[in-house]
Amino acid sequence: MIKNRTFERIENLFDVSLLKDARTLFIGCGSGGGSVALQLVMSGIKNFTLIDPDILEEENVIRHVCGRKFIGQKKTDAVEEVLRDRNPKINVRKFEVDIMQFTELVDEVQKATVVILATDNEPSRYFVNSVCVENKIPFVMAKVFTRGIGGEVFRYKPGKSGCFACLEGVLQRTKYRTGIREIDLVSEEERNKMYGLEIPEIKDSPGLNVDISFITSFHTRFVLDEIASRVPERPKYMKPIEEDYIIWGNHSTPPFTKNFEIQRITLSPQEECQICSEKRRVPIT
Repeated sequence: MIKNRTFERIENLFDVSLLKDARTLFIGCGSGGGSVALQLVMSGIKNFTLIDPDILEEENVIRHVCGRKFIGQKKTDAVEEVLRDRNPKINVRKFEVDIMQFTELVDEVQKATVVILATDNEPSRYFVNSVCVENKIPFVMAKVFTRGIGGEVFRYKPGKSGCFACLEGVLQRTKYRTGIREIDLVSEEERNKMYGLEIPEIKDSPGLNVDISFITSFHTRFVLDEIASRVPERPKYMKPIEEDYIIWGNHSTPPFTKNFEIQRITLSPQEECQICSEKRRVPIT
């Protein structure tokens, strides 16, 4: 029998076999979600559930892990093939459905070790946040800012950190939110103009893949940290990340003052939060 040497070079360095039983739930398989999934499969993760309703279009491939041969395919199918190319022995389940209309979401969240939230709009983020809070399941989400000038990554730890709603309330009081508009707050006409770069400041708008990759790397690292904290034995070389949130600037473009600028936040639950505060929380049905 030929020995499987896929992880031979990193197994003794990072104890990746300790992570293999973790169950990852991906909500969104675009440029962000696809990149995180690829990094995770190369880190020894074997169980993937992929949710995305979209088809891979020609304009996607310049930033996506799936190339031109996948144009016209479902993103879930395309990402699965890329993952299996790295490790044929993985387990993949797929749902081609809009997350806001997915009737089995609660069941899938409850099965997950961690949820990877990689959608590009606030309604879906708040919705998944509420479901994860209600079911005490951690999630990690990321956003990329205008033209890839930077981005942010947030990790929710049930019973330890505040949730996404807590975070948004805290961040509105920081300098980094000045001048950055939310994409879901603009009209459809303005969103269409976004691809022509006619809108000066909109979150989640296109950027070069090299800039997006910084954010997806942080995203992946937080996911691995959360997995490592939940498996029976933590890999000894994966030291815990204390922060719950980072904001990263690729370029010295406002609100960032220099290239490669970073801010870290440890987020405690906010007493007045409508989602995670024990005083106010209403069960999600």
